[in-house]
Amino acid sequence: MENTYKHNTLAESDITLNAILDLIAEGTWDWNANTGIVIRSPGWYRMLGYDEKSLQENVFTWENIIHPDDYNRVMTHFEQYINGESNQYRIEYRCKKSDDTYLWILDHAKIQTYKADGTVARMIGVHQNIHDEKLAAQEADKLKEMAQKGTMSLENLIKINANELKLKNQQLEDKIKQVALLSNIDPLTSIANRRSFEVELTKEILRSKRYNHPLSLAIFDIDLFKNINDTYGHNKGDLILQKLCRLVSKNIREQDCFARWGGEEFVIIFPEITLENALEVTEKLRSTISQYEFEPNLYISCSFGVTECNSTDSIEAVFQRIDNSLYQAKRNGRNRIESG
Repeated sequence: MENTYKHNTLAESDITLNAILDLIAEGTWDWNANTGIVIRSPGWYRMLGYDEKSLQENVFTWENIIHPDDYNRVMTHFEQYINGESNQYRIEYRCKKSDDTYLWILDHAKIQTYKADGTVARMIGVHQNIHDEKLAAQEADKLKEMAQKGTMSLENLIKINANELKLKNQQLEDKIKQVALLSNIDPLTSIANRRSFEVELTKEILRSKRYNHPLSLAIFDIDLFKNINDTYGHNKGDLILQKLCRLVSKNIREQDCFARWGGEEFVIIFPEITLENALEVTEKLRSTISQYEFEPNLYISCSFGVTECNSTDSIEAVFQRIDNSLYQAKRNGRNRIESG
C-alpha cells in the first residue's frame, strides 16, 4: 500500500486521521474483535441523526438499528464473510435513524487482521447513504410494473400524489409497530413476554457464537408467592409483580433482556457477561429485592438459577441447567442463588 501521508509522530497521525474522519460525510466504523469495541466516525452519527458518542460503542448498537426485515439477511452475509465463505462484505440494508425512520445504506468493509486461531481481530468499514437512489429505483420499478399490467396509464401514474402515498405508508408502518409491540409485551408487568424472550434468546445465542462473546442466563421466581396471594389477594399480588419488574429493570443494563416467563417466574439474558459476573449481578438483585419494602411491612425474596451458555448449547440444554439450579436454590432454603 502506498503511503499518502508521512508523519513524524503517532500524535500527528492521529490529528490527521481524526480531521479526515470528522469531515467525511459518510459513516466509517472500526471493530476491534479483541475488545468488542466499535469506533464510529462523527459522520456516521450525523448521517443517522444521533448525537456523537450517544450510542454504545459495541456491535449491539449496530445490530439493534438494522431494520427487522433486513436483519437475518445482513447477519447471514456478515457471517459468511468473517467465516471465509465469501470473499467480500458488501450489502445494502436499512438502518434506524434517531427519529425512528429508516435510511437505506450501503455497508462495505474489509478484515484488517486475524487472531492466532484464524478468527477476525479487526475489521474496518463504511456506511454510505444510498437512500434517495434506492427509493427512486424502487418507485421506478413499481411504476413500470403497474404500467406493464395496464392498471394505470403512464400519464395517471405520473400524477400519483406522493405525499398521500407517504402518509398511508407511514400509517401502515405505525400500525405494524403497534401490533408488534403488543404481541411482545406482557400486559400486566409491561416487560417482555415469553414469546419475545424466546426470539431474543435465539438471537443472542447466535450473536454470542458470531462474535465469540460470553452469554449468561438467569431465571428467578418469588419465594412463597402463593402465600402473598392468599393473604393479601390477587390484586395485591399483581401490584407486587409490577413493582418487582420496575425494581429489576432499574438494576440491569439496557442491553439485558428481562421477561416474564409465567406466573411469578422471570428470566434475564445477560449478553457479554460470564457466569462469574452474572452471579455478581444476580446477587445484587437478590439483595436489593429482599431489602425493598413493597408495601408497608411487606417484603419478599426471590430464588435464582444462573448459567453460562457455551458454543455447543441448545436452548433446551440451557434451560435444563437453570431450571435445575433454581430448584436447587429452593431446596437449599430459598432467597439464594445456585448455578450450573
